[in-house]
This record gives sequence, C-alpha cells and structure tokens, in this order.
Amino acid sequence: MISDFETERNFWDSYPEFKILMPFSEFYKKDKSKNKSKSSKILWGIALAECHNSNWYNLTNKYDRIKDDFIQEPTLNWEDYQPMIEVFKDTQISQAEKSLTAWNELMHKRDSYLKNQEYYFDQFKIDPKTGDNEYSRTGQPILQKGTAEQLDKAYSTTPKMYADYEKIKKMLAEEKSIVASPDNESLTDQGYL
Repeated sequence: MISDFETERNFWDSYPEFKILMPFSEFYKKDKSKNKSKSSKILWGIALAECHNSNWYNLTNKYDRIKDDFIQEPTLNWEDYQPMIEVFKDTQISQAEKSLTAWNELMHKRDSYLKNQEYYFDQFKIDPKTGDNEYSRTGQPILQKGTAEQLDKAYSTTPKMYADYEKIKKMLAEEKSIVASPDNESLTDQGYL
C-alpha cells in the first residue's frame, strides 16, 4: 500500500511491483522519457487522487487540480488513463474504502446538482413572447410546479447524509487503527481475537 507521497522520488523506484502488473507494466515499457519520469508523474497523480491518506483526496475536481498544479500538462486527458486508475483502485483501496469513495462522489455530485438548481415556487406559466399568462384548452391559467418543495426536502436531508458519511469514515478509521498496531502486535496480542 502507498503510505507516503514523496512525489519527487520516482514512482517506479518507490513501488517497483507496479512494473509487473498490467496495465502499468505496458505503460512503463512505453515511456521513453528520461528515468521514466513522465509515467512516474502520472502514477503519482493517480495515487494523490485515489489514496484516502493523500491530502489531495478530498479536493473538488482533484484530477483537474493535479493535472494543473502537479503534472502541469494542459493536454493531459485522464480518460486515457481510466483502465490504470481502475486497477490502481483495486490494488490500493479496500472494499470499505471503495464504498466510502462511491458515497463521497455521490455527495459531490449531489451538492453540485443542488447548487445549480433554480429555486422557485409554483407559478403560472408565462408566454415568453408576450409576457402574458398561458392558458389551457379549458381557459384556465397553466400552473407550473416549482422546485422549492423538492429542494427544501433535499437540503433538509443533507445533514443526515453527511452524518452517516462521517460515521462510516470514523468506523473505517477505527478498523485501520485496530489492524495497524503501533507495536506490531498481532490482533490476538492486542486482545481483539
């Protein structure tokens, strides 16, 4: 598991086991840059984005930020590296962390979606050309359903969703601390088995 982010070091030297795992091995062989520095930087970028212990992990638009701030290659397209990103996640992230990642992505999408919704109450439909009310075949003004009620409900459930997310995060951190004993004691020695 990647435990430090010494991005000045060559990724391949720090984690040589990736050289033998597809699709990383193929990526390594194709890199013609000096000391494989280009592919090393890409893999550091993936590690910064996907490892839960990275300071970059919780950033909004983290892949764009990594491309601009760390890799500094404007033409980089992360879609080209999607197969490597998926295998990387399989090797570095536990199932519990994958579930937490999925929840995290959902919360980001939800927040972004809610922020971009127009907030309005029920209102009568207006003809954009004339500015007058539009009427149904029966001569009644057409009522257009507003978004206020749905958005209010969505926003009112947000704190509970974040509380659940934080609870899962805390449980995952506790699991990790149980497994990673500071004195290298077994789970039996620690009294857990």
